[in-house]
Amino acid sequence: MEIVATIIALFAWVQLGNGQEGVSFLEPTCGIAFAPTSRILGGQTADMFEHPWMAFISSDVSCGGSLITHRFVLSAAHCVRNHPTVVHLGDYDRSGDAYICKENVCKPRTIKIPVDAQFVHPGFVNPYANDIALLRLAWSVEFSDFIRPICLVTNYDPLPQMKFFTVTGWGKTEHGTPSSVLKITNLMQVDRSNCQHYRRRIDMSHICGGDRDSAVCNGDSGGPAFSRFQINGYTRVVQVALVSYGDRECRQWAVFTNVVYHMNWIIQTIRQNQ
Repeated sequence: MEIVATIIALFAWVQLGNGQEGVSFLEPTCGIAFAPTSRILGGQTADMFEHPWMAFISSDVSCGGSLITHRFVLSAAHCVRNHPTVVHLGDYDRSGDAYICKENVCKPRTIKIPVDAQFVHPGFVNPYANDIALLRLAWSVEFSDFIRPICLVTNYDPLPQMKFFTVTGWGKTEHGTPSSVLKITNLMQVDRSNCQHYRRRIDMSHICGGDRDSAVCNGDSGGPAFSRFQINGYTRVVQVALVSYGDRECRQWAVFTNVVYHMNWIIQTIRQNQ
């Protein structure tokens, strides 16, 4: 994740309108982090306890992803390869496997689970139409304060109410190398016409976003784009999109796969392949 200049931003908070008491999630125990006072300091380094759904996907390429159930990780279709793939959960600092402690609380070691099946959206066509995939873990993971799924809303579209969203990843930084620690930034959702310069079809299955001071970059692909929502009186972190592609210099608006648009495919694929 490339940080062009230092910024200070707060998480976008959205209060869903009246009549949303019936909002439902793919996984009921989702979107709650160990550290409840989530904030971005300098728009750069993420808090090691605030993103327990973040997944690092290791194959012949490196990508991000998000844990969405006990058994499934959501990522980009262009991250799927015909190579052995391992998902790292509970990761934060990829420079070593030592315990990391903060305020007398220590994060357990990262767990690494092989992927036993990969499900690419049947409509995936380069350049990055329907760029979404599900990775099935070889065994179910037990949820904890440090490994927990992000929320996917199954019956409501929050995107029209969102001006900003947050992205996390270990992708390339302004120094030209992948980050060893998880990075985070806020990006603005803009009209899809701003991404038409890629000369690819941009439609409702995408969202367009970015910021003058920060951008997603190589290695951030598949990582979650999300926001905090007040739903039924509780705060939940809800994923609305995932990183798909951007420009080579990581300076312009980037294109994200609209996760809400693909919810029916996600639900059906999980049900058929549990």
